[in-house]
Amino acid sequence: MKKFLRSLIITSLGLFLGTAHLHAQTYPNKPVRVVVPFPAGGIVDILTRAVTEKVASNWGVPIIVEAKPGAGALIGTEAVANAPADGYTFLVATITTAVGPLINPQFKYDLRKDFAAVAMFATAPNIAVVPPSLPVSNMSELVELAKKNPGKFNYAHTGVGSTNHLPVEFLKFSRQLYIVPITYRGQPQAITDVLAGQIQLFMGAPALLVPHVKAGKLKAIAVTSSRRLEDTPQVQTLTESGFGDVQGGSGWFGIVAPAGTPPAILKRFNEEINAALKAPEVIERLRKAYAFPEGGTAEDFTKFLNDEGARWTKLVKEANLKIE
Repeated sequence: MKKFLRSLIITSLGLFLGTAHLHAQTYPNKPVRVVVPFPAGGIVDILTRAVTEKVASNWGVPIIVEAKPGAGALIGTEAVANAPADGYTFLVATITTAVGPLINPQFKYDLRKDFAAVAMFATAPNIAVVPPSLPVSNMSELVELAKKNPGKFNYAHTGVGSTNHLPVEFLKFSRQLYIVPITYRGQPQAITDVLAGQIQLFMGAPALLVPHVKAGKLKAIAVTSSRRLEDTPQVQTLTESGFGDVQGGSGWFGIVAPAGTPPAILKRFNEEINAALKAPEVIERLRKAYAFPEGGTAEDFTKFLNDEGARWTKLVKEANLKIE
C-alpha cells in the first residue's frame, strides 16, 4: 500500500509539473491586462507602457494597460486582488499600495499576502515645485514661510501613501508645520491647480513638471534624488537642503499578480520584463521620464516588498501618519 501511494504521489506530481510546464510554454495565448491604479497619462502609466509595450512586442500578444484610479489606488488594487489568478491580470504596485494598508483603514489588501511578486521594473525621484509668485527659492525658505502662516498653505497629493503625500507629511511632522493636504485623482489634475496658484506645494514626477519649470511657469525648490537632476542643476537635493531625513519622496514601480498565480507564469513574465529592461529603446524611454530600470528575480522583489512593509510599518508609527 505504501509503495502504491508513493507511486501515485510521484505520478501526480509529474503530471502537475508537466501541465505547469506546458502552460508556461503556451502562455500567453490571449491579451494580458495590466492595471495601473492611477489615471492614464500619469507617470505610473508612462513607465508601465514603456516596459509592457516591449514585452508585448516580444510576445506577439497585446498587453492592455488599463487605468483604474481612485481611493488612493484602492480601486485598481481591489480589482486585481479579486481577479482570477490565471496569469492574465496584473497590478502595477508602487509605494502607495505598500503604505496604503498602514494608513488607510479601508485599504484591506496587503502586497505581501494578497499578491505574488513578478518584478520591479523602475525607480524614479520627484521634484518639489511651487507657484512662481510664492516668495521662496528653496525648501528651507518654504518651511520658514509655512511656519509663519500656519494653515494658509496647502499641498497636492494623489493618494494616501503616495510619493507626493508621504514626504510632505514627514516634513510637517518633523518641522511642526500645518500645511493642508488636498487630494487629486492624478498628477495632471494636481499640476493644473499648481499652475493656477491654487496649490502652494507639489512633489511630483519630473517628466511632468520640468517642462513647466523650464518655461518659468513653476519654481522648483528641491529634488528627492541622491544627486541633482541634469535638466535642473540649480535645484538642490533634499539632503543638500538639510532635509535628508524626509522619507518617501522617490518612487518604485513593479508588477504583481493575484496570489495563487502559477509560478511558471510569474517566472515567464519576470524573464520578459528583465529582457525588455535591457532594450536600448526602453532604457531611453525611462530616461526621458527621469526613471531608472531595475529588474531582478521575483524572489528579489518579494524580499523588497517584505522589507519595505516592515520599514514603513515602523516609519508610519513613529511619525503618526494618518488620513486627515
